[in-house]
Amino acid sequence: MKSSIVTKTLVLCLLIAANNINAQNASAAKEQKVVKVCTLNSIQANQEFQRNVRLMQVQRQNIVDLKGQLDNEVDDSRVSQIQKDLDAALVKLNENNEVMFKTYGFSLTRNYHMFVEKAHVYMIVSDDEFDKFQENQDNQ
Repeated sequence: MKSSIVTKTLVLCLLIAANNINAQNASAAKEQKVVKVCTLNSIQANQEFQRNVRLMQVQRQNIVDLKGQLDNEVDDSRVSQIQKDLDAALVKLNENNEVMFKTYGFSLTRNYHMFVEKAHVYMIVSDDEFDKFQENQDNQ
C-alpha cells in the first residue's frame, strides 16, 4: 500500500513537472540563460546520448500510459498487475534519470537545447579517390 502511494506520488510529480516546463519557459523566457552541462566529444558519444534520451522519453511515455490504464481499469486483478508494472517502470526511470544526470547533467525535469559548436563533414570515397584526396592535401 505504501509503495502504491509513493508510486502515485512519483507519477504525479513527473506529470506535474512535465506540464509545468512549458509554463516555466513561458514565464521565465526573459530571464533564462544558457548553461553548458556537458560536451559530447565524438560521434559515438553523441549517438549514445541521443539513444539514452530517446529511451528515457519512451520510458516516461510508458509510465503515462500505465497511469492512464490504472485510472481506467476496474478489474482488481488487472489493477494489481498494472500497479506492479507502473512501480517497476518508475523505479527504472528514476534509476536511468539519476545515471543521465550524473553522466550528462541531464534530467527529465529540465528542458535542453543542443547547440552545434563544431561540425565535421565526411564523404564516402573509394580507395583511389582517397589516395587522390590525400595527395591533394599533402600538396597544399
